[in-house]
Amino acid sequence: MNVVVFKLNYLGDNIVFAPALQALRRLCPDWRITLLTTPGVAELYGGPFGPQEILSCPKRRFDKSPRRPWELAWWAWAVRRRRPAACLVSFDQGYAAHAVARLSGAKVRIGGEPARLARALTAGIPMPRDQRPVTWNWGMARALARAFGRDQGWPDTPPPPDLGHLLAGGPQPPSGRRRVVVHAGASRHLNQWPPEQFCAVARALARDFEVVWIEHGGTTGQPPPEAVRAPVANLGELARWAASADLFLGNNSGPMHLANALGRPGVAVTGPSALGWDPYWGREHWAVLRHPDLRCAPCEVANRELAGCANTGDPMACLKYWTAERVEAACRARLARAGGAAP
Repeated sequence: MNVVVFKLNYLGDNIVFAPALQALRRLCPDWRITLLTTPGVAELYGGPFGPQEILSCPKRRFDKSPRRPWELAWWAWAVRRRRPAACLVSFDQGYAAHAVARLSGAKVRIGGEPARLARALTAGIPMPRDQRPVTWNWGMARALARAFGRDQGWPDTPPPPDLGHLLAGGPQPPSGRRRVVVHAGASRHLNQWPPEQFCAVARALARDFEVVWIEHGGTTGQPPPEAVRAPVANLGELARWAASADLFLGNNSGPMHLANALGRPGVAVTGPSALGWDPYWGREHWAVLRHPDLRCAPCEVANRELAGCANTGDPMACLKYWTAERVEAACRARLARAGGAAP
């Protein structure tokens, strides 16, 4: 049986989707799964439980394909020629994904509710009570398996994704000091704590720990001279650095979700992000820094991308609250819980 899955989005969105796809591969090994995703995250879906086929397209180009009808028609043809019996459309997919699923010829089309296009889905799965994207993805994949009587043995809660294939290059060598890995970037500016603030925290922590500064993309800022610069060219390199961390420090971002999925403790500086985007696995090992008393926060909803700050009187107050001193203190407190931290 052929199944086409739509998940064209950023790294963090795909990390919390990967357990659902891996569960389908484990419990339905005879299914041939084609995944549509973005080029930068295709590597995430390698390993023994990845899809048999990956088609990739930049998110914005795919989402805007209805403005270029020939492109939308090409994607509809590309999916239809695979003769899918079913399509799975993640809750965060736009009009283009729903249109292609509807034109695919698949008799079963399951996705997040509400659909972006009338009659695009044969079954819509509402947001779960916990408003967690990871459990929403899990519920959609389970509904797909159930539609074909293949959900026996489906776990009640999603495990972390199996990312062993990303670590195949071997661990990053230890330095003899406890390691803090810093990723100061984010895919959206509304999630971006200023890189210079990360730099100040990194400089302070470098007095007592090895600080590794990830250089990836254009938003990671300038590291302090005390930090080890770690340019990464692919997801595997990023994963190996994250897996080596005694503490990960970053925004509420894809690399943060990667470190969480790899079982590392961390500190996430969080502004308007919906509560559902907090680290899902090993929550007790994470400090999620949110403004303690801001009526407008969080202003994001898990199934809708935030267009701008809702606080017109004091824009981005949720992130500005966090000074370098407060974030440094949170990092040291988290390291102290694991034992052996410097005061």
